[in-house]
Amino acid sequence: MTWASRAYANPPDTPASVRATATEEVPPLQAEVKGPTAIIKMSDDNPMYQPNSILIRAGQTVEWLNTGQVSHSVVDDPAKAAKTDDVALPTGVPTFASGNVMPGGKYRHTFLTPGTYRYFCMSHEVDSMVGEIIVQPPTPDEAARVASQLKSQPWRAADHPGREDESAR
Repeated sequence: MTWASRAYANPPDTPASVRATATEEVPPLQAEVKGPTAIIKMSDDNPMYQPNSILIRAGQTVEWLNTGQVSHSVVDDPAKAAKTDDVALPTGVPTFASGNVMPGGKYRHTFLTPGTYRYFCMSHEVDSMVGEIIVQPPTPDEAARVASQLKSQPWRAADHPGREDESAR
């Protein structure tokens, strides 16, 4: 067997004259996927959303984690609420619903539009399982970063409805 076709757990030293060398440092790749900005635990005991009220910026993601023993959900659809006060949504923003999140399961939602979002659990609204997220406008740096990403990656514009792709002008 020749050297080129044999793998060694402890390869012999390679003379410096034949070692591969790099002329340029390559920075490590940055992860594209970031974790959520906030995690809200869904519990079987009061308060059932923990915390039940948070403040974030537009463009940030919230993750609901079911730490209880039964399924829970996250719904902000006024048509599905027993009490109108249990739901709030900025004008023109589409509703969202997690469906049943089983114990140990997660649901994520990214909030793009500033405003107040009040949501509830379909199964436990009568038990006052209601939460609230207040979304503030992005900082100028955050807004510039998103605009830059949309301009350089126009296929991502579909991820941000309501924002025009400036490169199309």
